[in-house]
Amino acid sequence: MNAAFWAELDARIARAEPAPATADGNPAVAGPLPVAASGAGPETPSEPPSRPDADWSQVLDTLSAASIAAQEQDQRLRQRSATCETLSAELQAARQEIEALRAHLQEVQTQAALRVREVEALADGRVRDADERAEAAIVRAESAEDWLKRIEQASRDLLPDGRHAAA
Repeated sequence: MNAAFWAELDARIARAEPAPATADGNPAVAGPLPVAASGAGPETPSEPPSRPDADWSQVLDTLSAASIAAQEQDQRLRQRSATCETLSAELQAARQEIEALRAHLQEVQTQAALRVREVEALADGRVRDADERAEAAIVRAESAEDWLKRIEQASRDLLPDGRHAAA
């Protein structure tokens, strides 16, 4: 720190004036105090300081409190930083898991589509086979019916005329 700061602080303490503070609670550093024409240093007050030890202890208490507050704030910032890093890592892991699950889903969907096509092809083949068998059975039944009609007609033709008329 510069000598002007300490000289100003000594003068304020001697006058029992509180040091001006900035918005963050730390003492402000003002410009140098006017120096007497003789160059002897800062002006001396008309009354001697009543309790300079107490004033210095207040300054030390203020500095100590500011230091403690800064350490606490630093600790909170470290904790927040660690929390942010943890959350960021968890987010990254979740994103990777989502991507892996999407890839797996795509693979399963592709396999399912292939399996559906295979089952549909197999079912279509079975239906065609069943249709062919049904058509063949119908053709056989018609053929058998036609043969039965011919057999019946041939048997009628073999009967004597009287019976042929009765039938």
